[in-house]
Amino acid sequence: MTSIQRPVVETTADVPENWLNIAAQLPDRLPGLQRADGQPVTHAELAQLYSTECARIELLADHYSHDHTIPIPPPVRQEYRKYRPTPFCRAKGLEERLGFSGRIYFKREDCNPTGSHKPNTAIPQAYYASFQGLSELVTDTGAGQWGTALAWACHNMGLRCTVFMTRDSFLSKPYRRYMMELCGAKVIASPSNVTAHGRTLLEANASHCGSLGIGMGEAMEYLADRTEARLALGCMSYYAALHQTVIGQELVGQLGREAIVPDILIGCVGGGSNFVGFAAPFLVNVFTHPDLPRPQFVAVESANVPVLTQGRYEYEHADAFALTPRVKMYTLGRDFLPPEIHAGGLRYHGKTPILSLLVNKGLVSPAAISQEKAFHAGKLFFETEGILPAPESSHAIAQVLVEVEIAMHHGRTPTIVFCLSGHGYLDLEGYARALDLDSAPCRSDLEPVATDRLR
Repeated sequence: MTSIQRPVVETTADVPENWLNIAAQLPDRLPGLQRADGQPVTHAELAQLYSTECARIELLADHYSHDHTIPIPPPVRQEYRKYRPTPFCRAKGLEERLGFSGRIYFKREDCNPTGSHKPNTAIPQAYYASFQGLSELVTDTGAGQWGTALAWACHNMGLRCTVFMTRDSFLSKPYRRYMMELCGAKVIASPSNVTAHGRTLLEANASHCGSLGIGMGEAMEYLADRTEARLALGCMSYYAALHQTVIGQELVGQLGREAIVPDILIGCVGGGSNFVGFAAPFLVNVFTHPDLPRPQFVAVESANVPVLTQGRYEYEHADAFALTPRVKMYTLGRDFLPPEIHAGGLRYHGKTPILSLLVNKGLVSPAAISQEKAFHAGKLFFETEGILPAPESSHAIAQVLVEVEIAMHHGRTPTIVFCLSGHGYLDLEGYARALDLDSAPCRSDLEPVATDRLR
């Protein structure tokens, strides 16, 4: 029987003082944003979409173009301290179940009020908006992890929050919607009757399931006449990836204290911000010391939305209606309508530009995992480690199983580290459907228990 595992590293150290500006250290410059006519987007134009500071980050303006680290504002660090540093654990139960002689570790990003890595960028985005004097942030969300994080951050910073939630998740994941509403957010099922684009889609299909691209497009239209509101993005932006580097920086310190050197680093990718933040310090080490041995970086997407493994690397709009600037990324095209998979955070038609560039240059390897394998991996992790992962995170765990199988076949014992990007306790309906739990017999369907057995 597997014993309960404790974090192998204490987490009482302070949170990082800086974000790691990986874009300033890339071997190739990150491709810039474009208007629909192909011309570069200016700061004045982008500042009408994002907060002024997020626009500066996105365009790598001023010190963002060259400073390797960016100081984290004190109010943001204060909010981070509510849940950071996050635990770093060894998955010994999983190792034992697999009969694996190597080591498996994971960085937990589920130990905060919203249950995922998303507050790492929601908090600074809300801070920038509040500092600027804005009154509202508007966004889209799939499974609801990002919407929940932004709603919580906006509440703490005194801002209104409006969330366009993909309709299938709005209906199938009501508990995250309730959490957003607990924080005072307005949550709208997308496509909606609130926008012209949403109404057009509903007229054609009243039960349209929606997509992240559609939700983002509706958010853009909603913003058009709201001068004190701005768009907030949880993944398809460089600023979100920058903020997520708190994960990797903590991880470096935690690995160092135990003298652990990772051979393989794995993370799930919807847009890609948690993976970039998790892997950033190790990638920078590859940039600066290309002749040294380097770990394998594996970005794991849904096989139902095979952006990195089957998409094109080109300029495309981030939303479905061509209202956002164009970014260079791997994409299946803004018209792509994903299937109704339970990992709502992985149902996006593109990948964040910095991850796309890293994949294009061969620095990060993409992998695709089916929904079935992901949920079975999540169930196995729950059985062996006592943590129920989010469906998105289960894709990373499924890839861990793949890497273990390959290693054992070749007689290798690598050290594998993955990012547990969120928990799945509000995704139990997804687990029930994917694993057919509702078909299990009820007590009334079983043979009666003999009363003499109870005496």
